[in-house]
Amino acid sequence: MDDTLIVVEGYAATPADDTDLRNDVWSFALDQRAFGPRRLLVAFADRSGRLLSLAHARRTDPPEAALDACIQHLGAGAAAAVAFCDQPVEEGPPPPLLVLQFALARSVAAGHGVHLVDWIACDDALFRSTRLALDPHGDWWDVPATVAAVGRPGARAAARRARRDPVWVPRSAPGRRR
Repeated sequence: MDDTLIVVEGYAATPADDTDLRNDVWSFALDQRAFGPRRLLVAFADRSGRLLSLAHARRTDPPEAALDACIQHLGAGAAAAVAFCDQPVEEGPPPPLLVLQFALARSVAAGHGVHLVDWIACDDALFRSTRLALDPHGDWWDVPATVAAVGRPGARAAARRARRDPVWVPRSAPGRRR
C-alpha cells in the first residue's frame, strides 16, 4: 500500500438514528476494535451530541494525520468529534506525550471547524479518556457554541506541521511554556 495515502471508510447516520454520542461514547470505546486492529475511529456529532457519522482509517504515525483525513472525509458540518485510537494504554496517569497528542489533535480538528471532545486510547485490555484524565471534574461534553478556530489563519499550516513533526506543540497547547 502506498504510504502517502490514507484510506478512510465510514458511515453516515440516517435521520432515524438516535445515537447520542454524549451517552453512548463508552459503547464506542468498547467496540472500536470491530473496525480492526491499529485503527483510528472518529465519531462526529452535532452540538447536542447526535451522531452524524463515523469514519475510520489505519492508525498513522503520527495519529493526527489519520484524524485529519477522517475529518476531511466525513467530518464536514460536525460541531464535535471523539477519536478512539487503538494504541497501547498503561495503568496510571496518562503519559506526557498523550497530553501533547491531545492538544495537537484538538488543533488539527479546530482547523476544520470541529471541536475534538476527547481522544480515547484503547487496547485489548484498557481504555483511557484523555479528556477525563486531564480534568476529571470538568464537563466532559465541552463543545463551545462555535469553534473559534474556523477560518483561523495558519490553522491548516499548523495541521500540516503537526503531521511532519510529531514533537511540535501548537502555541495553544495546555502547559506550553513561552
